[in-house]
Amino acid sequence: MRVPALILVAVTGLLGVSACATAGEPNPTYAEEMAQLNAACQARGGILTPIAGATGPRAANDYACEIRGGGSGRIN
Repeated sequence: MRVPALILVAVTGLLGVSACATAGEPNPTYAEEMAQLNAACQARGGILTPIAGATGPRAANDYACEIRGGGSGRIN
């Protein structure tokens, strides 16, 4: 449970920093942000899962990337 929360905080932080860096571009729509989050999560082998009770204007606040299965394989 701790790992998805940390991933959510990291993704939210990165989206916040990138929003500041791209002040000239319009903010992504909820659907666009959802697609970006889903692609990033799937690239890490995870699946987006809704956060209970979360209903906000940003997908990053409503979903967490849940990674299931074994370890990364880096530790032997």
